[in-house]
Amino acid sequence: MGGVSKKPISNVEKRMKKEMEAQQKKASGKKTSKTGSEVISKNIVISNEMIKRVQDEIKKEKIITPYELATKSNITISVAKRILKELNSQGLIKESFKNRRTAVYMAA
Repeated sequence: MGGVSKKPISNVEKRMKKEMEAQQKKASGKKTSKTGSEVISKNIVISNEMIKRVQDEIKKEKIITPYELATKSNITISVAKRILKELNSQGLIKESFKNRRTAVYMAA
């Protein structure tokens, strides 16, 4: 009977604010996650310098996990996993335990 009611001004303002923020994000070109932190590109190149730093860290420890390496070297866990897999394939370290979630490596 009543028909469609007008939306409150506060809702219209919120919608306009969201649209402006979306336009600014597109203009800046930087991606952000749901938490608001900036997303870093996943195409990280592993340099020889980084591998040497990791080897120094491995020499100090008896066992190493991707999490420990990531926290000590200030890199992401996915990069730490790739580095450890590479070192394992080269024979510099050996994999002592692995399940679907994580792997544990030992110095060779």
